[in-house]
Amino acid sequence: MSHSNLEQRINAWLDGRISEAESETLQQELRESAEARATFESYAQLDAVIREVADTESIGAISQASGSSVSITKPAQTYYVRASLAIAAGIIIALTATLYYQRVNAGRSIARITGLNGKLTWIGDGGQIIQGVGSPQASTRWSNVLSEGTELPGGTIEGMAPDSWFELEFHDGSTSMISGDSILTFSDRGQKDLRLKQGRFSASVIPQPDGKPMLIHTPSAVLKVIGTQFDVEAGPESTMLYVREGKVQARRVHDDRKVDVSANHRIVVSADSNMVPRFVASERTWSQTPVWENIATTGGQNSIATQEARDYDGTRNLLLSEAPASLPAQDTGHTIRRGDVYEIRYDWLDDTWWTAHDQVAIRLFTTNNDLISGTPTTFATVLSGTLTTAGNYEAASGSATATATEARKRLFVAIDTQDGGGELDGVARLDNFQLQVTHFPEPGQPRLDDFQLQGTPFPDPPPPPTAEIIIGGNVRNGDFNGNL
Repeated sequence: MSHSNLEQRINAWLDGRISEAESETLQQELRESAEARATFESYAQLDAVIREVADTESIGAISQASGSSVSITKPAQTYYVRASLAIAAGIIIALTATLYYQRVNAGRSIARITGLNGKLTWIGDGGQIIQGVGSPQASTRWSNVLSEGTELPGGTIEGMAPDSWFELEFHDGSTSMISGDSILTFSDRGQKDLRLKQGRFSASVIPQPDGKPMLIHTPSAVLKVIGTQFDVEAGPESTMLYVREGKVQARRVHDDRKVDVSANHRIVVSADSNMVPRFVASERTWSQTPVWENIATTGGQNSIATQEARDYDGTRNLLLSEAPASLPAQDTGHTIRRGDVYEIRYDWLDDTWWTAHDQVAIRLFTTNNDLISGTPTTFATVLSGTLTTAGNYEAASGSATATATEARKRLFVAIDTQDGGGELDGVARLDNFQLQVTHFPEPGQPRLDDFQLQGTPFPDPPPPPTAEIIIGGNVRNGDFNGNL
């Protein structure tokens, strides 16, 4: 889009001499480009000032009729007219300077990319459509592809796959990130103005200038941020805001109701929500999480284990990471018998950098000395399967049977991951973990009730096998929330 051509069409429209074809072109430009709309608004304001001065101050009405003369203002009006002209000239100069500033700064960088993954598309201020690394496209003045370190002047970034994520750092040090199928428009012309049409967004915002907070618009809310850390999830009809540090003001678009959300609180904004912030329990480290511990060789017990952000049912959830510094496990206290059938179920959610091919892997294992610190031997791995719908909790289950090899050994369980995307940086959440055992003796395996004394009646058949919950809700902290 040429600036000179755009300005010519705007001037023709303001003067009433635009052709039908030019009018259609101008309307299309205004629909598709925020920059075009801003330019149009500036020219319209400038035109309005000029017309108001000419029409209302009677600075010598000039008639084009034959034989007409030019009327001159009366002496008593001279000072007033000159003053009005001076004011109008000042306004015109200010508007012209603003327009020039906007044109000069339309292409300046406001932020740079600090990380990205998956299929992404960026639509820049000038309408350039640029895709993620590895996608063919025409060269632009900014970059041939999106890549880490690229400077951006603002625009719209769209994550187009469940494993997509995009991290941005503004020049003042504030950072923001989208993940999954998300659409974010960002700009900064003295005030950061962002629009999250859909998806997941998180940010760490340094204190902003007085009177110029960061604004985040979603379909259902407007968030005003002075300086804080927070997460947002936006859909067509609702917005979830979780504030980690500081305070964020949430305004509902439906009725303009405003609520301040402080640290460790979450709120849901929708047409029918009560707009009451709910306290979110503080995170627990491994040492504060009963029974479970981190057995990763490079990790520690003081790293984050559980939190309530993006919970499934109001309780804490396990923060599961592909990174080698985290491997949650516990000693179940159960002694394995040959023929034991172990059934596993839980709810899990993909999160940051989790790809469409990654899976949760539940590992049942024994050790060489019946201690969790011993050398492990995994005898069964139960996989969650890949995610079905990004951003939603889904149920997973599976089972495994113990053999004579594991019999009479202590049972340990670990909640691990199985990478499918080639990068070990994915994060998932897991809640309501349950492990139960049912003992089914194998045919031919001797049991105490298989024997009888000579001449005595054969004992009644044994009762059917019953399931025993080893880990579950309120049993050895299966919900990651209780203290048992």
